[in-house]
Amino acid sequence: MNTITVQAVYRGGVLKPATQLNLPEGATVEVQVTPVTSFAKPTAFGSLAGIWSHLIDADLDRLEQGLAEIRRQSAERLEVRYGSDHHRNPG
Repeated sequence: MNTITVQAVYRGGVLKPATQLNLPEGATVEVQVTPVTSFAKPTAFGSLAGIWSHLIDADLDRLEQGLAEIRRQSAERLEVRYGSDHHRNPG
């Protein structure tokens, strides 16, 4: 299993991960604690940090290509709706 990074909350003497861990019941893991300095609630995208750390390079390449395609499609829709200057001259 590859290393994953997740945020967790320490309460009542127990660390509770913010996301489900794909581990068998009773699995022993090594924990490195790094306090989070910001108390701000993470954004929806920010809360995904670490979930892709187990992917191999080919999977990451496909993920990046998919995200690039979504950005391209979004830019096209914005251009159709607002014109080509929407990102330079908002409002």
